[in-house]
Amino acid sequence: MSKIVMSLPKGMVKNSVIGGLLALAVYIGLQLICALLIDKGVFGMEQLYPMVCVAAFLASFLGCGFSVLREKGTSMLPVPVVVVVFMTLTLAGAFLTADAISVNNGLTGLGLSMAGGGLLAALVGYNLPKGGKGKVRSRRKRRS
Repeated sequence: MSKIVMSLPKGMVKNSVIGGLLALAVYIGLQLICALLIDKGVFGMEQLYPMVCVAAFLASFLGCGFSVLREKGTSMLPVPVVVVVFMTLTLAGAFLTADAISVNNGLTGLGLSMAGGGLLAALVGYNLPKGGKGKVRSRRKRRS
């Protein structure tokens, strides 16, 4: 294993991978909802790209939020790892299903949406109460 992976706190890699897979599952579910809305005529095809970016943002926020909550706000390190896992899995799926992938096809907006969702999760997670042990006060019984 690399030195970076070995130096991460215990369970962080597992939480990051689970967060990335959760983000991918949410993204696929949101894509199915977007396809259904377009098929039923609620939205037109011109609304597809903004809907994809919103789906990527929400999925990234939820996946990163999962990892931040698992770490109890002690570290924001899982956030970029979740975004990288999510982006890698999404690009792998795109390479398997598309003939060609290019930046002109909206890849930049999709990546920025994923990063924005992760950033929002990090900002929300930063304001959470920190995990760990706080001061423990001992209670003494008063003697009468």
